[in-house]
Amino acid sequence: MTEAIQLTIKDMRFYVRNAPMRMPFRFGSVTLTASAILYVRTEIEQADGQRATGWAADMLAPKWYDKDPEKDYAESLGELLDSVRAAGDIYEQIGREANSVFCMWKQGHEEMMTWRQQRGVNRLMASNGASLQERALIDAVGIASGLSYHNLLSSGGLGIQLGEVHEELCHMSVGHAIASTPLARLSVRHTVGLIDPIRTSDITPESALGDGLPQSLEDYVGEQGVRYVKIKIGGDAQSDFERLSEIAALLDEQCQDAYRVTLDGNEQYGDMDALIGLLERVERELPRMHDSLLYIEQPLDRSVALDRALAPSIRSVSERKPMLIDESDEDLNTFRDAVDLGYRGVSSKACKGMIKALSNAALIRHLNGESNRYFLSAEDLTNIPVVGLHQDLTHVAALGISHVERNGHHYVRGLDHLSDGERAQCRERHRTLYEDRGDLLTLAINKGQIDIQSLQTPGLGSGDLVDLHAVVPLEDWSMDSLVESNK
Repeated sequence: MTEAIQLTIKDMRFYVRNAPMRMPFRFGSVTLTASAILYVRTEIEQADGQRATGWAADMLAPKWYDKDPEKDYAESLGELLDSVRAAGDIYEQIGREANSVFCMWKQGHEEMMTWRQQRGVNRLMASNGASLQERALIDAVGIASGLSYHNLLSSGGLGIQLGEVHEELCHMSVGHAIASTPLARLSVRHTVGLIDPIRTSDITPESALGDGLPQSLEDYVGEQGVRYVKIKIGGDAQSDFERLSEIAALLDEQCQDAYRVTLDGNEQYGDMDALIGLLERVERELPRMHDSLLYIEQPLDRSVALDRALAPSIRSVSERKPMLIDESDEDLNTFRDAVDLGYRGVSSKACKGMIKALSNAALIRHLNGESNRYFLSAEDLTNIPVVGLHQDLTHVAALGISHVERNGHHYVRGLDHLSDGERAQCRERHRTLYEDRGDLLTLAINKGQIDIQSLQTPGLGSGDLVDLHAVVPLEDWSMDSLVESNK
């Protein structure tokens, strides 16, 4: 193990790019019809004098972080951008003195939690601002040192001290919490939104996109060989069962081999009895889907999901099918608390923080011993090429999670949101990850899998693929431009 790499932050900039959507995406009570990507560009200098620029990016999806119905999209977006700017100010101050990525992350996390208390912002939203900084630093350190993400983790270059996150992990190195080698291929777990067409015949002539990409679940299963499916459920047990029945009929018909499904409640179930009733009905009437069901993601609203009074119901469901937390995973110790209530899993999302996910992975290894009772899943917050997608895939590959939710490629048209030069570089550098389909460059999904070997490069797999002429400084961007880009 090497000593932790010491660095200072020399410069930091924010940029935005609008990414027109090919179709709306409904999750929970929110329908996303327009999208924009926020970028962080951070320049660092290591103690050995090596300098490098790192990137991080997330889709601006504020209504996932804060689902308060009293706040409109603009208000939630303003709070999200405030958290990003606040995190930038904090990290610029921290980064004036040389330190490891981990030490900067720890101090940055603590100061962002103080900031969010003062501003009345929830933890998830505050964590996003900090996670962007964290990823940009990891990317920059990897590039400066010539090390891939997996090598940075296994060598100890980031200085991660797991015992400072979870005391019982003081004798575990992060290298023991990840895969021995990064995965070369991942199975795509295709997201079925609440208004997405199931069969091709469900698509009316007026709603047909005709853009060279699959549109229905039937298309994805038939054309790309998708065998992992994540299904959004809306909180009404009858409506959810009817939709699950449609999906089960299609999968049973099209998949002669095994398929796997997960359910995502997005906090829409307020009644555990209703959820239990849904599962019992699925077991009785949709036995193959029931047998294929891996877990249920965050069915309860975050305000009650960790209520100890619900522990008996949570345990009852988790013994049928494991439940995991997602939106409720808002602090470093949340998963430990969730385990006490009967939850068995927690999601990894880059927007919640990579070091946090690594700490959860280590805690799971500690709790499991020789079992596989507890688990870490790989979920998506609409990551699209290049930076957000590549970095999340690189992270999942290092964690050793064999299947990952991917939804961004379904709701935007391939790499059309990028400039010609960016697409050309992606085509050249990542020939197995992307493919040409006529005039379209898009994610290459074959037999339900993607080949991610090209991402094992210094940093987090995104490199210098952002054209500064194709993005707009955050201070020059407006929500009006987002609306106009999606007309």
